Formats: sequence, C-alpha cells, structure tokens
Amino acid sequence: MTRDSGASPRTYPQPPIELAGFVDNYLYGCVPAPECEVCAALAEELAVARRGKEHSRAYDAAAEIRNHPHPGRPAGENQGRN
Repeated sequence: MTRDSGASPRTYPQPPIELAGFVDNYLYGCVPAPECEVCAALAEELAVARRGKEHSRAYDAAAEIRNHPHPGRPAGENQGRN
C-alpha cells in the first residue's frame, strides 16, 4: 500500500471545541461585595493570580469571594456564575 503524500491523516473526528470563556467564568466568576475590604483584597489577589497564570491561586481567591458571607447574601451562593 502506498500513502498519498498530499493528504495528512485526520487524528480526531471533529475540530476542537473552545471552552475557554465558559471555563473561565465557571472557575473564576464571582462578584465582590461593594465596600467590603476583604472582597476587595481577594479581588486584587484574583487579578494578580490570573495575570500571572497561577490558576490554582486564582481559583482559591474566587472561591473565597463567592463564599465570603455578607448580610443579605448567604455564603456559598454562586454569584457571578451563569
């Protein structure tokens, strides 16, 4: 058998699916409470970690923002996630 040198074999059934936007929102989506110093510090930590591509640190900061309790907003509420 001879191979046609002009055709490259397909190694996957379909083109790849881009999930970057969905995954970023799922992992890092959060809404810091206004005028909360803890949330502001965590939001800065999240921004620095994302710029530095420190994904674990970024996720931890986002999770802390989501879980930080405030009056009228129960801890653990999935703020910012769609």
